[in-house]
Amino acid sequence: MRKLDYYKRFTYIPNEVYDHLKGLEDAAGGDIDLVILPAMTGDQGDEAALKPTESETNNADNPYVATVAVKLMNKANDKVLEWFNGTRKVTVGITTTDGKIAINDGDFAAVNVTFDLAFENGVGTFTITLGGTWAEDDTVKITVDNSDVGIMGYSVKKTNHFLIEVDANPQA
Repeated sequence: MRKLDYYKRFTYIPNEVYDHLKGLEDAAGGDIDLVILPAMTGDQGDEAALKPTESETNNADNPYVATVAVKLMNKANDKVLEWFNGTRKVTVGITTTDGKIAINDGDFAAVNVTFDLAFENGVGTFTITLGGTWAEDDTVKITVDNSDVGIMGYSVKKTNHFLIEVDANPQA
């Protein structure tokens, strides 16, 4: 029996306190992982999460916006580790000839963009807005914690999360 389960039998502390402490205890043992959403698709989980068409990505009046959530979770991916409040470096990499991206309504850039993502209660969110001209097979990929800072001494680095691949417009 875990010590925390044993202590729980003899105290009047709310169960949420013990769940929180167990999450910390499990993370200290290495049960920690970063999850980027929307998740990649495909049978092997290696295809783009989002597949907008060229016309969807090249609409200046209504630009294509993707909201991304990065969650610190246990390895079973069934519980967000809400105790984490901190920052990690995120790089949004693009492969495009004429496309541009803006992070969180910032300025458009035609190169990879690196920024600090703030986590609150285990979750960090940001938006990517596509501008310029995007063509078929242009991509957007996300890397988190590339310098491998880690959390509690464990690596949480995620590289090349395949977020967006532009598809050709459907034939009429």
